[in-house]
Amino acid sequence: MLTRFILVCTCSLFVSACTGDQDFSQLVPEITVAPAALEFGDQGVLLQTTDTLYVSNGGRVPLELDVQLAGANPETFSWSAEESDVDPGETLAVEVTFHPETFLDFAATLTFNSNDVETPKIEVPLTGTGIDEPLPDISLTTLSVDFGEVEAGADQTQYVTLSNEGRAPLNLGTFVQTGSGAFRLGFDPSGQQVAPGNELPLILTYTPTQTAGDSGTLIIPSDDPDESSLVLVMLGNGGGSFEYPVADIDCPGTSEPPTHVALDGSASLDPAGNTPLLFKWELLKQPSYSQGELSDTVTEKTDLFTDVAGDYTVQLVVTNSIGIQSAPARCDIAAIPADDIHVELTWDTAMADLDLHLLEDGSDFFEKPGDCTFCNPNPSWGAAGGEDDPRLDLDDRQGFGPENINIKHPENGKFHIKVHYYDDQGDSAVVATVRIYTYGVLESELSRVMFRNELWDVAQVNWPAGTVGVLSSEATEPTVRSCY
Repeated sequence: MLTRFILVCTCSLFVSACTGDQDFSQLVPEITVAPAALEFGDQGVLLQTTDTLYVSNGGRVPLELDVQLAGANPETFSWSAEESDVDPGETLAVEVTFHPETFLDFAATLTFNSNDVETPKIEVPLTGTGIDEPLPDISLTTLSVDFGEVEAGADQTQYVTLSNEGRAPLNLGTFVQTGSGAFRLGFDPSGQQVAPGNELPLILTYTPTQTAGDSGTLIIPSDDPDESSLVLVMLGNGGGSFEYPVADIDCPGTSEPPTHVALDGSASLDPAGNTPLLFKWELLKQPSYSQGELSDTVTEKTDLFTDVAGDYTVQLVVTNSIGIQSAPARCDIAAIPADDIHVELTWDTAMADLDLHLLEDGSDFFEKPGDCTFCNPNPSWGAAGGEDDPRLDLDDRQGFGPENINIKHPENGKFHIKVHYYDDQGDSAVVATVRIYTYGVLESELSRVMFRNELWDVAQVNWPAGTVGVLSSEATEPTVRSCY
C-alpha cells in the first residue's frame, strides 16, 4: 500500500510554536483498475455480452470516481456505475456491456477520473466486432383485436397467430394481462420455446359483464433482441374508458418443499373506489404428482402447500362492487429443495399405502436407528446431530403420496433408498415413482410397478459426490413388516 508524506505546520491556542521539521502522514486514495483493456471479440448484432472491470482503492481515504465513455455510442458500450465512492481496501466491480447494433468493428475508451492525486485519470480501451448470428424474430398477425358488439354474459372468441420468423429459437416470457378481466387467454404459452419458422395460436375470448365497453392489453415478452415485448390491444363493445380494478399478489417466487407459502392479495385495489372487492384465487399449475392445494379461494389472503419440488402457478382475479373484474394477476413459485438430500415418493392410486425408507450404509430394512421411515422418522445418525440427521417430513398413509425424506447436511458416506408396498387397501398394482434431489437438483427419477408387500431396492446416494446409482429394477418379499 502506498503511503505519502508531507510536512505540516499546525498552530493553535495550545501550541506555542511551529517548526518545519515535523512529519505527518497525509491520507490519500490510490486507484488501480484491472484488467487494463476489455476485448469482447465477435458478438452477434443486436445481442449483448458483459465483462467486468475491477476498481480497487489501495489508499487510506474513500476514492471518488467519475466514469466517462468516449469514441462510441453509449448504447454500444454501457457500464454499471458512472459515479461512486470506493472505500479504503475495497474493490468495485464495474460491469461493461457490449451491444453491437451493426456489422462493424467498434472501439471506445472508458475513462476513470478520480481524486487520486498521482493518477487522476485511467483510460481502459474497449473493442469488439458485430457479426451475423442467427436471431429469433417474434411476429403477431395483428396488434389489435376488436370483438365488436357482444351481449353481456355471451362469449366471443378470436384467434391471433404468434410466429417466429427468425433463424434461432424464440423463448417466450411470462404473459401479463392488464385492463378489463372480461378478456381471457384460453391457452397460456408463457415460458414456451418457438422453433424458427414455427407458430402457435393465441385463443382470446371476450365475455362482457356489462355493455359499457371493455379494453385491455396482453403483454408478450420474449428474447427477440429488437422487440423485447409486444403489446396486443383488446377491445370489446367499443372499448372502455374507465379504470378497472387491479389484482395484486405479494408473490414470494420460491419455496422450500414441503412448506406452506403465504400469498397476500390485500394490495389489490379499485381506482374508482368501487369496494369492497371480491377475491377469487385459482391454482393453475402444479407438478403432476403434487397434492398441494390452496387453503382458501375467496379471501384476500391464502396459502399454498408446496408438497413436492417443481413449478406452481397461482392466479388471482378481483371483482369490484359493481361487478367489474380485474385482469388476472399470477404468481409463479419455483419449489426448490433446501436440503442437500431430498427424496420424494409418489404413486398412482388413491387407496394404497406405500412407505419410503432411507438407510445408512450397512443397516438393515426396518432396523433402528439405521432406517429412517414412518416408525423411525428422525433417527440420530450424524456425529453432530441435528442437520446431519434424516427427517421423514411427509408420511402419506392413503393414496398418491407424497412421502419425502430429507437430510440438510449429510455426513460423508452411502445412503440406500427403498420403497415398501405396505398395504394395497383394494388397489392391487401401483406405479411407484421416486425422485432424488441432491444439492437442490433433480439427480434421478425412477419408476416401477409394485404389488402388496413388495420391497423395491431403489438406489444408492453417494455423498458428498451427490451421485445416484440404481440398485435394482426388481422387487422382493421382505422378511419383516415392522420396526425391530
